Amino acid sequence: MKGKIISVNHRLGALVAEIADNTCVVLESMGNVQAEIGDEIEGDWSTLGRTIITNITQGTQNNMVLQIADVTRNEAIARTTVV
Repeated sequence: MKGKIISVNHRLGALVAEIADNTCVVLESMGNVQAEIGDEIEGDWSTLGRTIITNITQGTQNNMVLQIADVTRNEAIARTTVV
């Protein structure tokens, strides 16, 4: 399923993508986060844990961890913010 990145925390290696049904997923990078806000990505949001995410915008693939799926935009962004 495709999504669009709406938040990136490079320090934590985390990003939030809004998917087709207007819910969000939180992903954690297994390395450097090369993604940027606005990038279109594609992945399997059905199972939490390790997954391969395709960044359609940049033409790359990354190993990531799906931390949580099917959350609101505010909840997802809050999970990637350090206070």
